[in-house]
Amino acid sequence: MKRIIFGIIILQMACSVPKSEKSIVFESSELKYAKGFHFEKDMEGSEYLIVDEPWPKASESIRYQLDQPLKRIVCTSTSHLPFFEMLEVADLVIGFPNLSYISSQTFIDLAEKGKLTDLGPDGTMNMELLLGINPDAVIAFDRGGESQTLDKIREAGIPVYYNSDFLEQSPLGRAEWIKFFGALTGKRDMADSIFLEIEREFLRLKNLASNTQEKPTILSGVVYGDTWFLPGGKNWAATFFSNAGGQYLWQSDTTSGWLELSFEAVYDKGNDADLWIGTSTLNTRKEMLSQDSRYGSFRAFEKDEVYNYNKRIGPNGGYDFFESGYSRPDIVLSDLIKIIHPDLMPEYETVYFQKLP
Repeated sequence: MKRIIFGIIILQMACSVPKSEKSIVFESSELKYAKGFHFEKDMEGSEYLIVDEPWPKASESIRYQLDQPLKRIVCTSTSHLPFFEMLEVADLVIGFPNLSYISSQTFIDLAEKGKLTDLGPDGTMNMELLLGINPDAVIAFDRGGESQTLDKIREAGIPVYYNSDFLEQSPLGRAEWIKFFGALTGKRDMADSIFLEIEREFLRLKNLASNTQEKPTILSGVVYGDTWFLPGGKNWAATFFSNAGGQYLWQSDTTSGWLELSFEAVYDKGNDADLWIGTSTLNTRKEMLSQDSRYGSFRAFEKDEVYNYNKRIGPNGGYDFFESGYSRPDIVLSDLIKIIHPDLMPEYETVYFQKLP
């Protein structure tokens, strides 16, 4: 009965709102870069968190009333975890699907102390374990294939807060989702302050790199099967290359996701690139040649200018770049400036990226 009553309360708290029929007034202007959510107040002073596009091409937004902070949270992406650490509320996270993905020592320690429950394989969350830890909510993402699991969670009376930060195209836009987590955990002021510092440093670095005359050309990605996967011109990674003072060879492309090209197409355009940044799980030049000997004929490979985001790998093999990098675009930008224009940051030591041996 308790679970049923709880479910009724949630139906009142979170509801879908057709994008063309928003009637809430006093819309907040607190967000500068993020496009996927915003805050609103009604005439009675009640505050709401609105997730504008909870999943790709969603026709409706979702409204959550911000009445009290969440205290027991399950989240489903490692990229959510750094925000809890930054807001000093890591202990609020009590469950996660497949702990082996986690790189953060903070959350590894919580798991070892029995304070963070492994909820089973990602995408097929163990409902019995989930109900057993009795969370206030699940913070989830839906790229289009997670809806069945999320439906079951909602049917069990557990609220689902959709986080669609992965749809953001700008580095600062994605990092600004710290305000989403701040709103849910009662740490809005702290979230605002943290983001302000990240924004200031990011813009300082971007301005530093913008003054360079030389723009080294950049190649990215590797081959899987017969297809070369690389960032589209509007991809999060491509934006970084430009902000760091580089010339990404596919920057005129309008794709926000990933391009899938033939080896020949990439070779024709990228053979003479000055730098090769981003090689997926290939972490040595030997591994690259073992996968495809043709890599050796690229100018960047010949000149030993190949870099990857593998400097920090967790105890179970997870790349910290994909865990904390999204929340710290200032650090990612620092790393890339160091690679592309090393003279601008002579004393800086990279955090995520390193040259492949």
